[in-house]
Amino acid sequence: MSKENVHILLADNNRPDIDIIKSALSNHDDIKYNIDTALSGTDTLKKATDNKFDLVLVTQDLPGMNGLEMLKEITERKLGMPVILIVAEGSEKLGVKAMDKGAYDYLTREEIKTVALSRAVRRAIQRKKLEDDIRESVAKLEKMAIRDGLTGLYNHHHFREVLRNEYKKAKRHLQPLSCIMMDLDHFKSVNDTCGHQFGDFVLAKSAEILKRLVRDTDFVARYGGEEFFVILPNTNLQGAFILAERIRYAFENNVFKKGEFSKTVTISLGISSTLDNDVISDDSLIENADKALYRAKWRGRNNVCTFDETEVEEAAGVREEIKKIEDFTNRLRGFNDNIKETYIESANKISLELNKGWDYFSEHSSRVSRYAGKLTKELLLSDEEVNVMKRAALLHDLGMIGINSKILKKKSKLTDEEYNLIKRHSNIGVKIIERTKLFYEELPIILHHHERYDGSGYPHKLKGDNIPYGARILAVVEAYDAMTTGTVYRKAGSREETVSELKTCSGKQFDPHIVDVFVKMLEKAD
Repeated sequence: MSKENVHILLADNNRPDIDIIKSALSNHDDIKYNIDTALSGTDTLKKATDNKFDLVLVTQDLPGMNGLEMLKEITERKLGMPVILIVAEGSEKLGVKAMDKGAYDYLTREEIKTVALSRAVRRAIQRKKLEDDIRESVAKLEKMAIRDGLTGLYNHHHFREVLRNEYKKAKRHLQPLSCIMMDLDHFKSVNDTCGHQFGDFVLAKSAEILKRLVRDTDFVARYGGEEFFVILPNTNLQGAFILAERIRYAFENNVFKKGEFSKTVTISLGISSTLDNDVISDDSLIENADKALYRAKWRGRNNVCTFDETEVEEAAGVREEIKKIEDFTNRLRGFNDNIKETYIESANKISLELNKGWDYFSEHSSRVSRYAGKLTKELLLSDEEVNVMKRAALLHDLGMIGINSKILKKKSKLTDEEYNLIKRHSNIGVKIIERTKLFYEELPIILHHHERYDGSGYPHKLKGDNIPYGARILAVVEAYDAMTTGTVYRKAGSREETVSELKTCSGKQFDPHIVDVFVKMLEKAD
């Protein structure tokens, strides 16, 4: 077992006492004391300044600078070294005075010849370690109080404080101040298709890109979710726009890679400045940057927009254009829904023609769709999310069309090889459906509906909240229908048996909350 190394500076010009101290501290099983000596005050101060010692043992009658004076110098210079003062017999009051002024302890000339020396040195070393640990913990807590845990950027609370101070400073010194609010485009789809762990990876790497591009005098914060904010002191609108374009270009040409996932994520940026017309406070800067960001996204994302531009565009009658576009989008959305329904009906008919025995999958999907719609409403999701779930349920087994018919019709137990072929159906289904460009929101649900809450499912072994929420809903209702109606592999079970099975698998195969809501929904229907 290796010994702990402790470095001590012994400030004393009394040779016999120096030898006594060195001898007393020479034989210890757990600590190796490395002792350096200084014979005068000047020599002591020089060595203490140039070298980091764990402890200073200093005698009160040191030539050139006495012990109390030495303690004062070490304290004022913030050298951070514990001091033990050695005093003559009968001068204990000097030792007490030294402790009042910050010394860790004191010893008399007689005590250094006893075990009191070793005890005092050990106590001082242990106290110093404890103080260092406390200081380090406080520093970490202070950092945590102003930093975002995931990205290491300033958090929202500290960002507001910095912006408030920078705004006051800009007004006081008549200096420009600009801000950039940023939002990662389509970030929800990153989480849905690649999981929240990859999403967190994208956020952390995005923070690194931002820190690399800004100046040391700028402040970068995580505003919330996938939104970031940069405060640019003494920067005019043109300077902010140049930086914003650099950021936009960096994201456009960056590929986030981790494990099996690889994605390009663009960014939209809105700029505000104290030179904007209606800025009366730091809140105005945030509001203006937010409006500019909204306009950048309205333009199609991957775009930079200044607040000045939003005012000009609104003055030119863009409000009327926005209303027309919203009306057009709403009407087109209805038309698009009709196209989706037609696609699903056609896909089902074609599947029936190609695969004899497809009737089971068709009827199963219809029942699952009804369950999914009801459960999604019980979970208080929006009408649009209900429709997405119902469509995903109708399409979730479409990939079975690519599985050998003999395997689908086999009544005996599947081999491991056959089961692995069956497990490909969610990937096959997604490949078929994504070609239509119609079911963007449904795809993650279809792909991941056989993931398990404990991480043992397929195709990507996602776990817990990393599984898309819709896929967790579909997993419960799909399993319920399969168990209550039966398949070629198993007989139908009663509702009571199936509910008991769902509860048993809650937290393992299924999301516990979704199981609870589904069971209550079934009970309410009685």
